[in-house]
Amino acid sequence: MMEESSDESTEIITSEEAELAKEMQESAELPKSSAGLPTSPKFTPSVAAPAPLPDFMSKPGASSSVPSPQKSRESSPAVSSPQPMDVAAPLSPFPGGQVSSPVSKPSISPPASIETPHEASQQIPVPPEMVPDSPRSSSNQGGGLFSWIGGSSLVNKVVEKTKSSMESMITTLDPGMKEVIRTGGDIYIVVTSEKENKVGAVREAFQTVFGKAMVRGMESSATTATQPVGYTCGLKGAEERIHNLREKGELPEGQPVVSVEGFIVELLPDRWYEMSCLILQDPANRIELRTFSQASPIPAEYILQAQDRTPSDYHLRWAGLAVSIGQIVEESMPHIGQSDWQAALTGVSRRESLTLAARTLAYMYKQRLPPTVV
Repeated sequence: MMEESSDESTEIITSEEAELAKEMQESAELPKSSAGLPTSPKFTPSVAAPAPLPDFMSKPGASSSVPSPQKSRESSPAVSSPQPMDVAAPLSPFPGGQVSSPVSKPSISPPASIETPHEASQQIPVPPEMVPDSPRSSSNQGGGLFSWIGGSSLVNKVVEKTKSSMESMITTLDPGMKEVIRTGGDIYIVVTSEKENKVGAVREAFQTVFGKAMVRGMESSATTATQPVGYTCGLKGAEERIHNLREKGELPEGQPVVSVEGFIVELLPDRWYEMSCLILQDPANRIELRTFSQASPIPAEYILQAQDRTPSDYHLRWAGLAVSIGQIVEESMPHIGQSDWQAALTGVSRRESLTLAARTLAYMYKQRLPPTVV
């Protein structure tokens, strides 16, 4: 009995077709997304494990805001999901001395040193013609450490005031030191007398005006009457004293000389006064000055006694009297003395009146001297 042949025959499938059919079957089994599209196959990227945190990061109390260090990747096929990044996050130190920062920061230079106003002004350019000439240093002038005192008017005034105060104290305690302190300088005066009331008055006056002066007395006489009467006789007697002193040859040529001659004068009817004539001659500088002291009144009885004791045939009767008023006063009041009878009669000594007149003479002399002498 013959078997019935089947209409269906066995189909031969190659291996390539079998693999393709397998892949299609697997794709059909994949779950679909919510939008009806198949999702991409999952894959695991090859990412290295993060390095452990540094020691100071793991200590308690460390700031949690510091991001964990990560190793830089050379290449990555997958892109991770975006993470929140702090832009102002500080740089994270890595082991091995490497530093990584997501945002590059500009380098900050340290602050410059603070300059003083003087240093800042030195940097301002100044034209050479506007720069004043600098004075020589005190070391070049040879003044020493305190040479700056000579250039300050205020310091000079203080020094002069202190010096004057010290001299006043010394001369008050010891009046004889006044002549020692103020003796010297470039002013040298000769007085035509050795009497202290004349020499001392001229010395005090010139030292007051010039600061320092050398004054000495040399005796000289005049050919006038014993007691000159009138301005003319007083002036003539002072000039004769200077002339006679120069004639002796004891004075150098051009030496300044001061001469003092006392006289009496009738300024009002029956009113007589004693005065002194002062003359200064400086031939070297061609200076000649004259002045008179203040008038001291004389009682009329003393004048009458001097006139009665003057002989009628006195050869200098035209120039004055033969007896001085000082001699008459001394004979009338022996306790007064002939040298300072003006103080007993008027309260002002002759030295005081001569000092005032000599100071006027010294001041006029200083005004006329060349600046190189003073």
